Order: sequence, then structure tokens, then C-alpha cells
Amino acid sequence: MQYTLTFQDPLAAKLEFSGGKGSNLAILTQRGFPVPPGFIVSAQAYRDFIAGGAELLAGVHRFPFDDPGALRLASEELRLGLEHLDLPAPVAEEARAQLASFPQEQAFSVRSSSTMEDLASAAFAGQHETYLNCSGPEQILEKIKACFLSLWFDRAIAYRRQQKFDHALAAMAVVVQQMVQCDVAGVGFSINPVSGNLNEMIFDANFGLGESVVSGEGEVDHFTIDRSTRKVLSAVIAQKSRKVTAMQGGTREVMLSADEGAPSCLNDEQLGRLSALLLEVEQSYRFPQDIEWGFADGKLYLLQSRPITTIPPRWTRDESAERFPNVITPLTWDFVEAGFHRSLNYSFRLMGFPPFNGKWFGMHGHYIYGNQNAVELYGRRAPFLVRNLEELRAAIPMIREEYRWVQELPVIWMRDLDHYLISIGRFQAEPLQEKSLREVWEFVLAVNEHGAEYFLPNIAISITHSTLYRLLHGLLRIMFGAETANSLFDRLMAFCETKTGVINKELFDLTAMVREQPELEALLAGQPSRDIIERHALERFPHFEARLGKFLRDHGHREVDFDAYTATWLELPWVVLDNVRLILQTPMDQAPAAKERDLKMRMQQAEIELMQKLPPDLHFFFGEILRLARVYTSLDDLEHYQTTRLTLPLRRGLREMGRRLVERGLLEEPLDVFFAGIEQTGKAIHADSAEGWQEFVETVRAQKEACQAARARTPEWVFGESKPDEPDTGDFLPGLAGSGGVAEGPVFLVLGPDDFAKFPKGAVLVARTTNPTWTPLFYCAVAVITESGGPLSHGAVTAREMRIPAVMSVKNSLSRLKNGQRVRVDGTQGRVHIL
Repeated sequence: MQYTLTFQDPLAAKLEFSGGKGSNLAILTQRGFPVPPGFIVSAQAYRDFIAGGAELLAGVHRFPFDDPGALRLASEELRLGLEHLDLPAPVAEEARAQLASFPQEQAFSVRSSSTMEDLASAAFAGQHETYLNCSGPEQILEKIKACFLSLWFDRAIAYRRQQKFDHALAAMAVVVQQMVQCDVAGVGFSINPVSGNLNEMIFDANFGLGESVVSGEGEVDHFTIDRSTRKVLSAVIAQKSRKVTAMQGGTREVMLSADEGAPSCLNDEQLGRLSALLLEVEQSYRFPQDIEWGFADGKLYLLQSRPITTIPPRWTRDESAERFPNVITPLTWDFVEAGFHRSLNYSFRLMGFPPFNGKWFGMHGHYIYGNQNAVELYGRRAPFLVRNLEELRAAIPMIREEYRWVQELPVIWMRDLDHYLISIGRFQAEPLQEKSLREVWEFVLAVNEHGAEYFLPNIAISITHSTLYRLLHGLLRIMFGAETANSLFDRLMAFCETKTGVINKELFDLTAMVREQPELEALLAGQPSRDIIERHALERFPHFEARLGKFLRDHGHREVDFDAYTATWLELPWVVLDNVRLILQTPMDQAPAAKERDLKMRMQQAEIELMQKLPPDLHFFFGEILRLARVYTSLDDLEHYQTTRLTLPLRRGLREMGRRLVERGLLEEPLDVFFAGIEQTGKAIHADSAEGWQEFVETVRAQKEACQAARARTPEWVFGESKPDEPDTGDFLPGLAGSGGVAEGPVFLVLGPDDFAKFPKGAVLVARTTNPTWTPLFYCAVAVITESGGPLSHGAVTAREMRIPAVMSVKNSLSRLKNGQRVRVDGTQGRVHIL
């Protein structure tokens, strides 16, 4: 059995052997960072040591966790019992052998390294023990045992319980590392963890060892550095009164005179070296890092690195307006938020990302805002970094192993889809009339839970889709330059089979049937679609009515708005007729089938061109990246299409609940149940008292009024700011290039499906966002402007397929542009010129 590992040992980089601190130090050492040498006493050594105390540990789950005083006494009693255990002889023997390879007078730090420590989800900062300036085998063996026992301090036990970690799975490795007698030491963060500013690094420093900085007990110098320029943005130089230095067997505190403590403990040259090191560490981990560092005799040492565990949110509409353009009712958001954040961390584990403990989306004033800091740190991570073909070749074995799941996920997702769909059918068929109100509510909760289980890997699909696009484009840019890469990328991704594409073809088929019957065409042109449906005017055209019925049977779950409070196509069939009416204005040569062949040919020619330019040994790699980019484009669309099937049984159950509450005189309309959240609804149903229902009714009334008021206003783009975060730029509005080209036309604002039938051919479509159900509008539009989204949004992708210009993320365009106003849309530059 191997109980000790040097930092260079490949096994030392594994968390299960070395714990969080130890594995990080091994990784940093193996990547060439200036880490003081040392070795790790493995977690297996701890397990063998603690095996004799199994009976003592069996009672930990019964500790008085809610009584801090009693918990401390219980943990002290536990440690007293464990102190009688001896280190296994082979552990002591191996540790002595490792120490013998260092100079006899060498001092060491002995540091706890739990297998649950220094993770992105839980740092365990200060929960376990560290011993500095230890020397001699006997003292170091004593401190190794003390580190083992520190796993059972009351603070560590309470922290594990708060983080919901299993005590039985906790294990402790120990880092024994050459002690560095620092002149100056401290910590550094590669982003600003206080303000959440991702463009700033910060450093805290003091003279002597870093213990005074880490402990937070002394005055320290504080520096804020611009990440891009490395310039010092601010420096707060403290009057430092003390420093920590090494002494025989430990450390001591030294008081500083006024003259000694006044100067800055870091100069510009040292700050420059620190900034460079911190950014190199972040780049190596591809995630923001918190490091410990020290200068000794002019040399800079890296003493530790860990992921930053807390990132303050910055709430904006940048990410959320694409997904959630309109007001969301409280019940819908409760359902969505819980399922989304479950999926988020499930997907992050699958993808090998650090866990995320905060909120990705949050509701403010009934509008949904995205945590832009989280989006930028997680959603835009580069899967790997290469600068040329040689680095790519060297990275391919790692890529193949680390991202094997990217190839496996579509197969697994499709395998599990059948169960999801069969269960949806069962929910739709389940009789509700005989159920009690509580049982109907339980039915609704069961539908939601089924949806949350199905949705678990779907965030991974969405992020991987985006990452593959950026990866492919980035590799093309490395090889061919930006201009060629842009053109080649567009042609390579010109066409992908999607469910949205299938639906559009079927809409065109319906339109072709209308064109074959002049009387039906005249009916659609001359009367409002809703009147046609409600007067059953289509009964005179049974073949068309049957095809429309089949279309609604197959795709009637398609949402008109994200909020489940809003009915789907099945309940609003006239929306489909409005789409048919719009397509009637489109020439037949613009039909999807006519364009599809051209797009496929362009794509095939681009692929041949790519392979001709590539070295033969990279053909398979690029072929797989290209295949996966197309697979995930189709899958991302399909998972959204299938997710919306939940709306039908969810609305069915909630409508039945609401109907009964209307009969009891509690609600005005059945679907008013959407205006109370899960907690309020469950509380009222389970209490079933006059007071409980009165509170529920008041909540519904207040939230309905608040939603209606919110719907009438334009949400601020950055939550908490009263004005847009982009200045008024005069005669043009800036945005993001979504689809190349230039076009002019009159503006037409589309706020929702009610505006579809009014959209004039040749207008510029302006919307908060678009989703797949809006596609027919693109056939009539000369250009597209959206307030949200980017080059991967539905609006941009569809506009590229239609070859019409599009500018995305034009903030406040719905309030700054008016119907009939003439604009020039420059989709190449990402600008909207007001003419």
C-alpha cells in the first residue's frame, strides 16, 4: 500500500487520494508553477488510521447540531477517544522516508487536505488545521495525526452538515510542504469577489507570513488591478501594526513600529509579477481562482489555488430576455426556477464544471433577470486553449477523453425520451374529476416533478450547443483568419434538421392547400382568424380542416409565450391560421423545401473546401466537431419542443383546480391560480380553512394586479439601474451582429401573437425576442431587430437561414422605435440607423 505521494506523482493530482488542497498543489506543480516542494499523506492513510475508531464515529449523526455548546463538547469527547489511536506503522515509515530526502534542518508546513475541501461548492476555509514551521520527523508525525483529528472539530462537523455532505464519506489527506520564510505574503482573487466586477483582480498583502492575511486579524494592504492592462486601479495602504514570522516549532507575532508598518509591502514590479501569475493560474484551470502566494528573497512562490466559491450576481436582461421576454406569473416561475437550477448543477457535474450555488435567473418585478456574472464565468468557458495546429494535435487525446460525454449525451437523451413522452400521455389521460382538490394539486406537482427529471441534462445540451459553435468558429479563425472563418462557418452551419423546420414545412403545406382553394383563400384574407375558428367556418373545407386538426394534434403544445399561464396553439388555433395568412404573402419559391436544397449544397461545398485545406490527420477531428455542432443544433431545438409538452397536463390540472375554486367563490377565473406560488397554494390546500383561503385569495389578487402593471412597463435592462446601461448614440442604435447584410424598411413592433396578423410584408420586425413559433414572420420581414439575444439566438439563426439582416441585443428598441419609422438595419456591423 502506498501511503505517501510526491507532488510530481500523477496519483497526487486526484482528489480521492490527496484531498482538495493536496490535489491542487500537485496539479500546479505538474503544470510548472512555482510551488514549494513537498509530499502528501494520502486519504487512505487516514482511513486505515481511523478504522480503529469506527464505534466512536458511529454516533456522529446523533450529535446535537442545533446546540453549539453541546456540539463542541461532543466533538471534544470524540477527538479525545480518537487520540488514543496510533498512526499505522507503514504510514509513519513512508513519511520518514519522504522527509529524509530533504535537508535535515528543513522546516515544513503540515496542512489538512480533506477530500471535501477546496472545492468550488465548498471551500471549508479555516475548518481544518494547519501547522507552520514544523521540523523533525517526530513533530511532523504528531501534526499529521492532529490534521487527521481536525476532521472532527465541531466547526468542521457543522460545516459539513450545512453543506449536506455525508460525514461517513469524509476523509483527510495531509500536505507536508517545504516551509517558505516569506518577506511578504497574502492572497489574490482573479475577479473581484466583493463587487462582482469580472474585470478586476484584487490582492491583500502584509509583511511576513500570509497567516496574518488569511486569518483576517491584522491590517493589510489592499490592491485592485485592471485585468486587461494590469494597471493599479486603487491601492489602500494600511498602517500595519504586526506581522507573523516563523519560530522554532511554529510561528510568532511581531509588532511593527509606525515607520515599519507605514510603507506599501508590494511595489509595482511585484504587483506585475503577481498579476501575471494569477492570470496564468486562472487560464490553467479555466475558472476564476483564489490563490495564496509569498515572496521570499525576491522569489515569488505559489502556495495554494482554489476556485472562487462566491460570485456576487449582476442582474441583467442580457441573458434572460431571450428566454423570458414577458412577465412571468408566480406559479410558473416557481416551477421553472426549481427545475432549472436542479438541471444546472446536474449538467455542470456532467460537464466537469465547478458547481454553482447561486441563482442563474431571478425574478424582479415579475420580469426574469439573468445573473450575468454566472453566465460569463460558466456559459462562455473555453473547453480548451490552443493557439495553433501543433497544440491542437497535442490536445486531441485529452479532448477525446475529457469530452467523451459530448458524444454520449445525445444517445442517452434520446433513449430516455420515450419514458418522458409515455408519462406525458398518461398524465393527459388520467381522470381528474373524481380526485379531491388536494389530489389534483398532487397531480400538478407530479407533472412538474416529471418535467424536472426529464430536464436534468438539458442545460448541458444548451451550453454544449453554444460551446461547439464557439469552438468550431475559433478553430477556423486560428487556421484561416477572421474573414474566411466567418464565411466558412456560416456555410458549414447553413442547414440543420430541426423540429422547428419540420413545423414550418407543414405550415407551408397548409398554405399550399389554401392556394388550391380560392374560396378558402378569400375566407382567410377577408375575415379575422379567430372569427373563422369560432364560427366553424372551416367545416366547408373538410380536407383542410382535417389537416389543421392533425397539425394541432401533433404540435398543439407549441407555446405562444413561455409562461404556462398563456394558452398553447391547441387552445388558440387561430394563431396557426394567422401564420398561414402571413405565409400566403410569401412567393412559393421562398418555401422551406425550395431553400433546403440550396442550403445543403452550400454546406456540402463548404465541407469539401474545409477538408481540402486541412492536413489529412485532422480530417476526422474536424469532421466530428462539425457533426456534433449540427447534432446539438438539432437536439437543442428538439429538447425545447419536447419540454413544452408539459404545458398541456400542467394547465389541465391547474384549470381543474381553478374551476373548483371558482365554484367555491374564491377565484374569478380558473387560471387565476397561476398568481399564487407553490408554497402559498400548498399551504392553502392543506390547511383548507377560511383563514387560509382568504390569505390565498388576497395573494392572487395582489399578484395579478402586479403582473398586469408590470406588463404595461418596459423593464430596466440592468436591475437596480433607472437608466439603460448603453448611452444614447444619436442616429444609430448599437447591437450585436446576428445576420449579415443591409436592408431598409418601416418598423413594425411585434409584442406578441396578437400582432402577427397585422404584420405588413416588407416591414422590419422589431421584438423583445423571438421563438420558433414566430418563424413565419421572417418570411414577410426585410430585417429583424431584437432587444435581446445574440448570434446563437433563434432570431439570428432564422434570419441567417432566410438571408435577411438581423441585429440582436438592441437595448430598449421597443421604446426607442415607433411603428412606421424608417430604419436601415446593418446586420454586418450590428447597427440600426434611424433614417
